[in-house]
Amino acid sequence: MENSRNSFKSFFFDLYLNPTLLLIAFYQIIATGAFTAQQILLAAYLDDLGYLETLSLVSGLILAIYFVFWFILGPISGSLSDLHGRKFLIISANIVSGFGFIGLVLFQHPLLLFMVNGILGIGAALRIGSVIALWVQHSPKDRIGESMAYINIILGIGGIGATIIGFILWSEIKEVSFFVFGILLLFSAILILPISDEGDYIPFSFGRTCDMVRSKLSTKISDNFFLTPPIIKLGVHWLALSAIVSFGTFLIPIIDRIIEELPPDVVFPLIPLFTVGVAMMMAAFTGLIFWGRISDKWARRPVLIMGFTSTVVLIVIVFLIFQFNQIPTIIEGLNTADTLVIILVLIIIALFFTMTSLIPTPMAWIVDIMGKENLGKTMSLRQALIAIGTIFGTFIGGFVIGTFSISGLILVILICLIISAIIIV
Repeated sequence: MENSRNSFKSFFFDLYLNPTLLLIAFYQIIATGAFTAQQILLAAYLDDLGYLETLSLVSGLILAIYFVFWFILGPISGSLSDLHGRKFLIISANIVSGFGFIGLVLFQHPLLLFMVNGILGIGAALRIGSVIALWVQHSPKDRIGESMAYINIILGIGGIGATIIGFILWSEIKEVSFFVFGILLLFSAILILPISDEGDYIPFSFGRTCDMVRSKLSTKISDNFFLTPPIIKLGVHWLALSAIVSFGTFLIPIIDRIIEELPPDVVFPLIPLFTVGVAMMMAAFTGLIFWGRISDKWARRPVLIMGFTSTVVLIVIVFLIFQFNQIPTIIEGLNTADTLVIILVLIIIALFFTMTSLIPTPMAWIVDIMGKENLGKTMSLRQALIAIGTIFGTFIGGFVIGTFSISGLILVILICLIISAIIIV
């Protein structure tokens, strides 16, 4: 009992009250929030300017160029952070991105907006891998899985907070919101300055960076870092998982539709969609911590097997419910309508818990395999793959649900999950 209490105290002070990790956490919340708000509000900004209707293709290019630069420059920027240091890349990203945000307010021509959003994509590519690498660098070495859980929770907090605050600001001050986020991003670099960044780094020079890029481009395919078996396996996993998460966003309106279709005399008024969303978020955050800690105490592979298995079982149950049209049949008038929908909602909430096992565990696993010297480029590649998977998932998810209904979408999720499990486990 005493050992357990001491372990808890050690965990609490090592991770929760570590000043360095707290600084990185606050910085990451601000930076993630700013970039999330920018991507959410940019579509509204283009709509206000009239470009979504009159220049729909151009508007799509403006929105997409962010992810294109993120994907292309992410791995290179990660290598730069391994070469020149994490702080250098993070502060450079803040300067580039901060002025990019301000540029969204100053320039309204489509071509200029295209260029500015490209600059923001460069800033995102420079930042994200370096921040996660810096986080890992200062985390307790025997708690990497748990540490990865917390950095993902921080990303979630930043994204959720930005969505709420962003829409409030937009309703009051419109495009000036970008200026607010830009200034906030510039000043957030102050949080990174006191953090130590130990490593055998070399001073930055443009010539040396060009040599590094040329060297990587001329590397034999068989010798390429990104084509080693562990990277390929984890890369496919992140592509599949980010696509699955994008598919999952289509489930929220489905739940809302099911709730609205219930007859008014149903005894249990069910749960408002907002409450369901909060429950999903809490299940995800709890799952991240739980699976992260378990993967540190056990091993990465058993946790992944448990996570994949439980997630597949739950998705199969949801698929069978929709495939055999049980929801519409019961909604038509049986007294158990509320019971079945409650069961369905609980299963989906449980899915958010089980699927989180597939996030911190692979991140910790790749740290175990690649070591400190490759953290930057590894994490940057992961973010680039997530960006591509998200674009793919959003596009395919919309097509599948429009063509094959919810059952088809769930089947596609199941197939992606099984492919990822076979490859990574």
